[in-house]
Amino acid sequence: MSSFVRQPVLYPVSAVFLDDSADFLHALRGIVPDGHLNRFFTRPREAFNFISSRAQASLPNRLSGADYSEFEKKGGSALGRDVLIDDARFEEVAAVVVDYEMPEIDGIEFLASIRGIACTKILLTGAAGETEAVDAFNAGLIDFYLKKTDAGMTRKLLSALAEAKARHCAQRGYISVHDVGSTYCDPRTLKALDEIVAREHIAEYYWRPEQDAVLMFDADGNPGLFLAWAEGDWRFQCGVLTDEGGAPQLLREMEARRVMPLFWPSQTYRAGLSDIRFESPVPIPDWPGAFYCWSRIDPRELDLDLQTCAQWRQRQTLGLYS
Repeated sequence: MSSFVRQPVLYPVSAVFLDDSADFLHALRGIVPDGHLNRFFTRPREAFNFISSRAQASLPNRLSGADYSEFEKKGGSALGRDVLIDDARFEEVAAVVVDYEMPEIDGIEFLASIRGIACTKILLTGAAGETEAVDAFNAGLIDFYLKKTDAGMTRKLLSALAEAKARHCAQRGYISVHDVGSTYCDPRTLKALDEIVAREHIAEYYWRPEQDAVLMFDADGNPGLFLAWAEGDWRFQCGVLTDEGGAPQLLREMEARRVMPLFWPSQTYRAGLSDIRFESPVPIPDWPGAFYCWSRIDPRELDLDLQTCAQWRQRQTLGLYS
């Protein structure tokens, strides 16, 4: 039996805000100031056209038997598209935040008009509209509703946006099969990954099926690599090292969990491989035998035609001001 596991991926994505009050939008800009990613509109038609131009159709919830049979014939360890090489990924709309009371169209009607677009739909209500918001939520037209007068509105909105962006990215990551990469999906590993993200100011990361590793980029576009190995991964890596005639000293160090080699851009050791980079393995808390490491890598080691978020921002700036 094959297991299907959605692998970790996160990258900056866009949000759209619609309110007929320019003053309220000005206040929102102070809360979510990133002008490249966050777009603000007072006119529903302009917002609708913008969202439609960057729309991601709702993704299928199930993989058909025919699709999986075709995948098995070709071989491989992961299903899905490689979002890392999609230069338009940062322009995808992950969330739409709309005011309920507007003169041309109310917020629920607007969100109903984009029902088929895969994004989180958030309704803001004032003195009126709460009953209608509850009905819309129960009907599946909106995902969240918040009262503008709520003292915790800012915190709740930021939390809802973060959740929306994480959900959006997760739906576009690889799905691994045959237990490949299962270590990365464990909550204990994800907690360690989150700590690296915070410590190293990581802006985006992507699980790579060819290397069974997570490729990361910080806010300046500098690449790094996150590895996580449980007991089975260590046995696999040590077995390949032995079969490929690797150095006995390296094998002893790995078996003692004193070093964690980075074989990038390969997943494992290959005969004749030299100049191997090593990191000290860090135990994953509450998971005996599991370790992780993180390391910067040289951009020249990336055999990929890709655009990082830092490069995308630079091009957006040149486009705006050239």
